[in-house]
Amino acid sequence: MGSSLQSMHPSLMQGLFSSFQQVKGVILKDGMRLPADLVVVGIGIRPNTELFGGQLTVEKGGIKVNARMQTPSNASVYAIGDVATFPVKLFGSNRRLEHVDSARRSARHAVSAILSPDKTGEFDYLPFFYSRVFALSWQFYGDNVGEVVHFGDFAGGRFGAYWVDKGRLVGSFYEGGNREEYAAIAEATRVRPEVADLDELGRLGLEFAFRFARKEDPLPTPEVIAPVNVSQGGDTSGVVVAGRPVYVWHASAGVLVAASIAGFAYWYGWRRRRW
Repeated sequence: MGSSLQSMHPSLMQGLFSSFQQVKGVILKDGMRLPADLVVVGIGIRPNTELFGGQLTVEKGGIKVNARMQTPSNASVYAIGDVATFPVKLFGSNRRLEHVDSARRSARHAVSAILSPDKTGEFDYLPFFYSRVFALSWQFYGDNVGEVVHFGDFAGGRFGAYWVDKGRLVGSFYEGGNREEYAAIAEATRVRPEVADLDELGRLGLEFAFRFARKEDPLPTPEVIAPVNVSQGGDTSGVVVAGRPVYVWHASAGVLVAASIAGFAYWYGWRRRRW
């Protein structure tokens, strides 16, 4: 590109760049005209699969592979990154994803499948996208289908959204988060929990995701399965005796420690008076 511009005649270069300064607006497909003095053109990419036409199966614009990144058309060929269409468990279908994270992880999985086929399972990838511009950053996991629920502090720049499809969480987005918060929404999206109340989901916000990230199992509460009158010789083999709550033992221990310290202090003071 640089050599091409340098080889152009100065007057042509001046005309080229002067044309950029003449942008007054853009016209949309529906005929609507929007004023603008700057136009950013995103051309995207198109996977080059023509080379394998008639040799490998092409699906959804990419080379179709299995969960080991291996093409069903030819077991000796593996495809990774933007050019591969692979099974995504979260979606229950094959997808082609254009992202550096997908390219890196699929590459590692393909190498593992080639070098250690007996130790390599299926590629279970959670779709991930992100953007980071100076102090602004966001991360997105899953899919943006279904009903969307917004939450957070929009004025403060820390906000997010959940997508719920057929009663389950399928996508999560958060702006301005930290590592723990992004990890929490990723884990919640991977689990795909049921969501019965969208209003409650919006009220909980990040707390909904942290419930899955923390994985805190409450201690079971002992209970009596079948009351038995022991004094009358009843069988106690099927009885679970309810133990004393842990905090009661903590309190008892605290009282004993406090009494011991007070006793020692009294004894030590009495000895000092005698000295």
